[in-house]
Amino acid sequence: MIAIRLPLLISSLGMLWTSHAFSSISSSTANPARCNSIRQITHARNIAPSSPRTNHRATPTTTTNFALQATYTPVFDFTLNDPTTKQKSASSFERIDDAIMGGISLSSLRDIPDQPYASWSGVCRTDGGGFCGMRTQPFTSPLNATNQEGVYLDCKLVSDDEANRRMWKMTVRTDSSRGEMVYQAEYDLQKAMDEAKKNDDNDDDVWARVIVPFDKFQQVRGPKIMPDGPKLNVTGGIFQIGMTLSKFKMAQKTTVLEDFRPGFFDMHIQGIGFYHDQGVAIPAKEQILSSSVPDTLSKKEAQKKRPLLLKMILPISKILFSEKANRRKSAMRILREERNMSRSKAILFGIRSRKKSMGIFPSIIKSLGIISIDSFRAVIKNVLKLVLVYPFRVVGAFVRMVKQMLGMKVKPSLRE
Repeated sequence: MIAIRLPLLISSLGMLWTSHAFSSISSSTANPARCNSIRQITHARNIAPSSPRTNHRATPTTTTNFALQATYTPVFDFTLNDPTTKQKSASSFERIDDAIMGGISLSSLRDIPDQPYASWSGVCRTDGGGFCGMRTQPFTSPLNATNQEGVYLDCKLVSDDEANRRMWKMTVRTDSSRGEMVYQAEYDLQKAMDEAKKNDDNDDDVWARVIVPFDKFQQVRGPKIMPDGPKLNVTGGIFQIGMTLSKFKMAQKTTVLEDFRPGFFDMHIQGIGFYHDQGVAIPAKEQILSSSVPDTLSKKEAQKKRPLLLKMILPISKILFSEKANRRKSAMRILREERNMSRSKAILFGIRSRKKSMGIFPSIIKSLGIISIDSFRAVIKNVLKLVLVYPFRVVGAFVRMVKQMLGMKVKPSLRE
């Protein structure tokens, strides 16, 4: 459990220093020097998004379709409208995979040159975790969501046709704490893709528009819904937007999706932004306006703003908890459980595998070094369990019991 709890503690501390958020659309557009071309779309709710916009119109177009008008304001634009905006949108995100809880999943959001989309892809594994995610990096000020009704996502899953075998979630944060409690909402990607295909004759190049209303978001801690948690209030701005692919459903207790599909995934994304339903029946039309992608701190600037305690803990955490160590642990489990190898035979298998690339003696030395480091980690972890983890659990259980007796709210335990 130490491999789960301590990374979570460290991750939570890490979230505290990045107390920044998005630049307001309204304020950023007032500064022409910071403006890049980005779309604001007035789109009929019953019309599926068009295929990738490789040829962009210089003038507004209209159709004869009448429907309730909705306005879509992109925050991150991955189309070819403006290369600078496209690259900046992609670089605004960082990965937040299950490595924070001891997992070995891996994903990233990448700009795809000369293509009207970015690619969020990776491998989701259930060994030790079971989710991949991305979120915005630290920004300078909260993103203005006044008069907006929710978040939209223009995307399509290209790796397979089983979107229904994963849980897809949108995340927003309404404070600068970067703590473990955020607001989250599930969305049905499969349904959105099926509906888009019905409204488009080109089945090979259909983009789904996912709509996630703000009133669908709930406060969560990990995958668990906070009982009686406050409703989402965006009047103070949105400090972070993120997305998650997970095996965990949103529920008050840990609930896993049956028949979850692990492994490789690839989602192409054209845009992420806000929408507003105006409720006026007029012809659907599209307009191209200007806005700017929110500014981020550089990596060095973000590191300087870390609390002193976190600066002291991070070097130790890199020694005790690393993705490489988690992957070695997973590989050892596979060799022992699925190939019926003993630990010594598994170690010899590793030496033989490295021998092909570095020779027998370097392979033996490296293997001995790995064994020594992993043994050191195991000893330290067991000591920390005895002096920190178990006592904190006892104290935490006592505090929860007292709060329940007094009728106070109790946060759900992540271990339940």
